[in-house]
Amino acid sequence: MKYELRKVFLEKYPKYEIILRMYEEANGCECTFESLSKIRLQKFVDYMSGRVAKSSARQYAAKFKAVLNLYSEEFHIPNDYIKILNLRNEKCVSIWLNDGELERLSGYKAKSGNERLVQAQFLIGSYSGMRRSDYSRITEENMMDGFLSYVSQKTKIQATVPLKPIVAELIERVVISREISEMAFNEIIRNICKECGINERVKVFKAGKEMSGEKWMFVTSHTARRSFATNLYLRGADLYSISRMMGHSSVTMTEGYVVCGLREQSKEVLEYFK
Repeated sequence: MKYELRKVFLEKYPKYEIILRMYEEANGCECTFESLSKIRLQKFVDYMSGRVAKSSARQYAAKFKAVLNLYSEEFHIPNDYIKILNLRNEKCVSIWLNDGELERLSGYKAKSGNERLVQAQFLIGSYSGMRRSDYSRITEENMMDGFLSYVSQKTKIQATVPLKPIVAELIERVVISREISEMAFNEIIRNICKECGINERVKVFKAGKEMSGEKWMFVTSHTARRSFATNLYLRGADLYSISRMMGHSSVTMTEGYVVCGLREQSKEVLEYFK
């Protein structure tokens, strides 16, 4: 029986064609058993790591590896494929957008429907802490008495957040329920941030590498929630409150979203170091 990698992969993971597309975009060739090589698998991993969140990259690599495991006796698969596709759960240094940068983003005049959608969704995430899977389902019924209330699709936890006026306006004015792929979202939000002059030089650490460049280059959909958590933390909000507003099941999850250094300390704390 002849097995085609694309066919058997989609039979197992029908909703994850994005993984095959990233392999093909990274290597400029079709995703087939015959095309597999150590170099191409590494290019695939590097390509994913630069475009999706580290948790998504690990998940995608694990799914790809699972299919290769099933057919490892049918095809010649590179010996080190397991090592290459085992992405470490390592800490990364990420970025967030501060108040001024978010204001620039909110003032941007969208040039297309997709830009308007991405701009609205990113700002809602930045000012409410919601995941994309949550704010795509939000309607005016979730807004009441100055608060935004919803049940997180991922954690099934009730989250209640003070309703910022711009969030209410976007929910009422923009159809935010339309879906757009993660890759398309990230490309569009980066272009918008570039247009807004979010070009401070930064240094990040991700996918096992230290990288530097202008800030817009590293913005993704996940930057929105990091911005929410970090900006609240810098204002003195405690991690437990931030955690509840973000629909997290534990404060430990929230800690990974605060990506700034230590906030300004009280006089009593500073006095200790003198």
